[in-house]
Amino acid sequence: MPAQCAWRGRLVMRRWVADSLGVSSCISTPARWWHWRAALAGAPPWPVWNARWRRQAWVQPSEDGDGSRRVVLLARSGDGGWLATEWRWTPGERAATRAWEQQRWQELRRDVLVAGDAAEDLEAPPPALQDIWRRHVRGRAAERVGPALVWQGEHQCLRLLEADQRDDPAMPLPFAREDSRLEQRAAIQVQLARSAPGATWPASFHLMLPTLPQQRSATYAAIARSGQVLVGRLWLPLKTGQAPLRARLEVALAAPAGSAAETRAVSLLDRELAALAALWTADHER
Repeated sequence: MPAQCAWRGRLVMRRWVADSLGVSSCISTPARWWHWRAALAGAPPWPVWNARWRRQAWVQPSEDGDGSRRVVLLARSGDGGWLATEWRWTPGERAATRAWEQQRWQELRRDVLVAGDAAEDLEAPPPALQDIWRRHVRGRAAERVGPALVWQGEHQCLRLLEADQRDDPAMPLPFAREDSRLEQRAAIQVQLARSAPGATWPASFHLMLPTLPQQRSATYAAIARSGQVLVGRLWLPLKTGQAPLRARLEVALAAPAGSAAETRAVSLLDRELAALAALWTADHER
């Protein structure tokens, strides 16, 4: 669509139809466009796109090389597509002109931000987990779909959720690696297996490998398969002795058990869980 200009060409408004960017993905078109536009500016947005949004605004956090500033609104159009609108302001050289434009730019910026849906997410995980999730998907297109954070990795659609504590065995998990015992982990695996009698366990409950030199804190994981879903589970014990934070990472898998495809999917889950645990450890080891 042709650009529209004001303020002697220093304010430019452009509109595009946000398309799929030629990519087949489990992430929606607006989520991919939202990530692409922010990444183009070198600042991936947080929160990531939420599937419940029908319109949302984003302000470029830094100026362009020529001092220009941008604000973007991505909105659902009447035909069910998505329309992106960008306003770009290049400040004038004269101080009086800049002051006049600055005031009106702030008004425009405020109006665009108000037009977006509320960013509050009532289904978000606890802040400690949310921060890890944010950093884990940095640089990757992702989307909040209900309580899950969804992204694509190695042609697989991954869903990360806070795990339900009711699904876990009522046994304490030591925070210190030196306090973790093999017999305790074996007993927890037995309880997990009893709670899901139809599941198989490509990776039973285990103490994860350390990610820091002389690491003291423990993290735990397991991977189960129920039907056509692989579920990686992560436990992050707290120094306070309170119930550990829990997360589950899911991937759909139609391939039969024992197949090469299952082996690859298990390896993918294992790496993703290890990366999440490493982020947690880096923050809580000290």
